[in-house]
Amino acid sequence: MPQIRLATFNCENLMMRCDFRRAGILNARQRLTDVDTAAVAAQVDAVFNVLSEDDRTLTAQALAATEADVCALQEVENLVTLTAFDTRYVARWAGEAFGGRVLHEGNDTRGIDVGLLSRVPVVFQRSHARRTYGSLDVAPPGALTVNDLAFRRDCLEVDIAVDGHALTLFVCHFKSMHGGRLRTREIRLAEAQAVRRIVAERFADPAAEEWVILGDFNDYREVDGVALNDSGLGPLTDEGFAVDLASRAIPDALDRWTHHFAEDDVYGALDHMFLSPRLAALNPAPDIRIVRAGTPYRAERYKGPRFPGIGWSTPKASDHCPMVATLKFDGRALPA
Repeated sequence: MPQIRLATFNCENLMMRCDFRRAGILNARQRLTDVDTAAVAAQVDAVFNVLSEDDRTLTAQALAATEADVCALQEVENLVTLTAFDTRYVARWAGEAFGGRVLHEGNDTRGIDVGLLSRVPVVFQRSHARRTYGSLDVAPPGALTVNDLAFRRDCLEVDIAVDGHALTLFVCHFKSMHGGRLRTREIRLAEAQAVRRIVAERFADPAAEEWVILGDFNDYREVDGVALNDSGLGPLTDEGFAVDLASRAIPDALDRWTHHFAEDDVYGALDHMFLSPRLAALNPAPDIRIVRAGTPYRAERYKGPRFPGIGWSTPKASDHCPMVATLKFDGRALPA
């Protein structure tokens, strides 16, 4: 049976740090953001140093520590940035670059997108950034209309292949809690409904297929084992639609956190992997790990080792911790 080591990681503002004024190219930043092919991105990376050494060494160390075959990423500016991160930073700490890179421009006003790094073939990819509430038959939250976009960033649909069998991933980054968790809940609730509709569009019987919804969902389903009834993620698990992997596979509720909100000293699980019922049944006790060596020292609950150079609040790898799990799957046989 094929297996995959799958990770999700919010890199926290993985953005270009190049002084484009010296490049002498009109609208250079926008032109680089418009690059949408891997070959061109690699050519640009060979010319421009678009990332900062200080910013991204720790981020790359955290990602390398997952030893992942495939990693879903959040908060990446564009394909050029993703390429530079993979070839200049991840390769140094992991021994080699992932090589496979996927990113489509999404809807975020700051330009942060979801993406994917893969050591195995990506055999299908599709962005859902332009889907509207109306096209997905989801009731618009608040004052929004059926013509408004359903995702604050994107829902990136990707098929990866191992030993001739495909597994489908849906990479997400939901609306942040800025403005208040409860005040922004309805937007995340609508995003969760939209993802569920997309899965149902892809699979006639979602429960019988193998897929993973993963990423930064900017909401908790529990805090230190205390279940919350006001989460915006309900549609992803209601009626047994999907299984929250960490909640099931990590028995210690105090050890499920992926994010520390220092202002309120809250340790919460904002990052999730939701497995289809069939995939969850194939993985009753998977190897799952949350890499916290890149967290700042102010996250005092973590008592383990940290990467050299980590500070009290900064430097740090990210404000999120990568989560990684090894999953077995049957998958869908690909044509020979």
